Amino acid sequence: MSFDRTSFSRHIESLSAKWARALDEHGFDAALVPAGTNSYYFADDQSPPFRPNPHFARWVPEPLTEDAVLLVCPGVTPKLFFYQPDDFWYVPPSVPPWTDGVFDVEVYQESENQIEGIVAATRALTNIAYVGPDTELANNLVITTDDIGPFIDQLDYGRSFKTEFEIINMKGATEIGVRGHLAAHRAFLSGASEFDIHMAYLDASKQTESELPYPNIIALNEHAGTLHYQHYDRATPKRVHSFLIDAGGKFNGYHSDITRTYSATPGDDFDSLINALDEKQQALIGDIGLGLSYLDLHERMHHDVAELLVAFGFVTCSAEAAFDQRITDAFFPHGLGHLLGLQTHDVGGQLTTHQAESTSPSDRFPNLRLNRQIEANQVFTVEPGIYFIPMLIDTVENPTDINRDRVQSFVPFGGIRIEDNILATQDGHENLTRPVFDEALSR
Repeated sequence: MSFDRTSFSRHIESLSAKWARALDEHGFDAALVPAGTNSYYFADDQSPPFRPNPHFARWVPEPLTEDAVLLVCPGVTPKLFFYQPDDFWYVPPSVPPWTDGVFDVEVYQESENQIEGIVAATRALTNIAYVGPDTELANNLVITTDDIGPFIDQLDYGRSFKTEFEIINMKGATEIGVRGHLAAHRAFLSGASEFDIHMAYLDASKQTESELPYPNIIALNEHAGTLHYQHYDRATPKRVHSFLIDAGGKFNGYHSDITRTYSATPGDDFDSLINALDEKQQALIGDIGLGLSYLDLHERMHHDVAELLVAFGFVTCSAEAAFDQRITDAFFPHGLGHLLGLQTHDVGGQLTTHQAESTSPSDRFPNLRLNRQIEANQVFTVEPGIYFIPMLIDTVENPTDINRDRVQSFVPFGGIRIEDNILATQDGHENLTRPVFDEALSR
């Protein structure tokens, strides 16, 4: 995998045109976009790994850009003020070679000189949109951050539509994630602990923990019933029932987000439930097309989950009653998915138009991260789940409709989640995840 300069040039042309329109609509002459500055932990001289402002990263997909600043002015080549201090404690960042011919780059060793350069470049501009977190820099430049919200919302809405360059990178991130997943599965089959499975993932995907798009979820047994399980036990349980892995890759700043669940005993009831949910997920993905509401897909999956709860004997009522009584909410407590891109939970999922109007949240599902209609070039996840979480099942209003003994027998397995990344196309959709698994497994 390499950096695709040709598609990157077209990507920058597309961004330049979209930002020019947005700046004009909101009455700005230009936008100043800082990569950001890292902060130390409280009362410490250590800091978390630096992650650039995603609005900056969409222009400059390079993680080592701390304190760099981009000036976007319509009709002018974007100007990159790159900070490269002289340092012997750490390796200073380097200007990426793919900036040649795309940006007007100025390199600074001293922050004071960088600010002077930015001041000189913006002196003739009267109304600048400041798109970033570093308010100290804004204060130094005497730039107001007032009334920036609608402009940011419009940028967030537009980020849901991926360019060719972004899709290429997300496919690269998928290849990285799949390598890790396959190694993690092999480690699970060998009897490894959560910690050792995690390490196998890092090794195969060639990522450090700080380079991961999000912390790996490596869950054995009932730990799979904690949706964002955050620990890695060093010892393997005496009896292993199940394995859930939610882990992705990152390539040129873009993310993949992949989840798989396995039974420790192929052919048992839990394995059958995994396969049944997988069939429902694939059937739903197969029907994805432009114009569909993601909320409707989410509700359809709840009906599918209700059918499985009946078929596997977890409830004694009908599938319709399981949905209407919100029993499915206790077994499938999260959303069907979210937008994906420079952030794992990419922004703009509840914005409906380029004027950035918000959708009315569903009364039943008010916390869905994605509540838009499906449009071409969106990338989103489809990740249904069925979990056996006592604290949620205990909240069901009609507990007599639940087969407690049957449910209890599945609590040691934790739960199931299956997640693919989907690109909406003019012809329907493309599954970015499954073909990579298929190709890797066929070798």
